[in-house]
Amino acid sequence: MSTLVKRKDICRMLGISPSKVNFYTSEGLFPLEGRTQGGYGLYDAEKVRSRFARITELKDERLTISEIRERILEEERERDQFLELKFEN
Repeated sequence: MSTLVKRKDICRMLGISPSKVNFYTSEGLFPLEGRTQGGYGLYDAEKVRSRFARITELKDERLTISEIRERILEEERERDQFLELKFEN
């Protein structure tokens, strides 16, 4: 079961600004998992934490944000395909 948290919690957890969270959200790197009744966006804390670590690694490799997004999404597709095959057998 994943823990859903608000943007302010992501900022505290990762030590980044709200504008950075908004930027990564708009770029499709921090997907919203839902909204509170008050309309605040909710994020999967573990997914955001692992993606932020990967984003940091890829930034160190001097990739652009679009290259980072492509790489992360491709890695996740490959992982999901692997898990599907593993559990089918």
